[in-house]
Amino acid sequence: MKYLHSLPLSLSVSTLVLSTLSGCGMMRNAHDPARDKLTVSVVNAMTWTNPLSGKRDGIRTAWPLAQLANHEEIFPLAQIKHCDGAQLPCKWGVLSASRSITRYEYIAGAVTLDLGLLVDVHRRQQDRRRNFHTSMAIPTDVAALTYRKTAQEGVVLPYGRVYRVEMEYGLRYEICAQRVDASGRALDKCDIPYI
Repeated sequence: MKYLHSLPLSLSVSTLVLSTLSGCGMMRNAHDPARDKLTVSVVNAMTWTNPLSGKRDGIRTAWPLAQLANHEEIFPLAQIKHCDGAQLPCKWGVLSASRSITRYEYIAGAVTLDLGLLVDVHRRQQDRRRNFHTSMAIPTDVAALTYRKTAQEGVVLPYGRVYRVEMEYGLRYEICAQRVDASGRALDKCDIPYI
């Protein structure tokens, strides 16, 4: 008899848990593309002028937005050069850059996110990560560049529109959000070229 009395209680608890969980699913953000079976991908790029070729160089990556909360991307080290016609010889530097996203939210036709950007140009840089270590340096007899930019800002990214941060010495950071259907096809065009 005791067993029969506990059975309805456990069923009631299970029903309550299920209705609470389904209620959470119904409380999904009204602007979340997942409601239309879409996901959001973030495309970003850090670019600079290649000191040897004079052409645009850099790195372009794409990430599912759902993976970017509290995510830091560290870009590979690179050499840059700046020549001022009146001030020769040219100066060289090693670029170390990273991007972080600490929070994002869906709004009508866009995504808002907290974007952190750290750009550092100096004579010598190191990149130490687990199972990976690299360093790069400009020789001591070559004039060196020094530049640092840190930014932490809330950014609104309308789908398909590129947000750019222009910096000294031809450095540029770009970021864009696009909706992607279930087959992996992008529904919005992010005008950030492949490097």
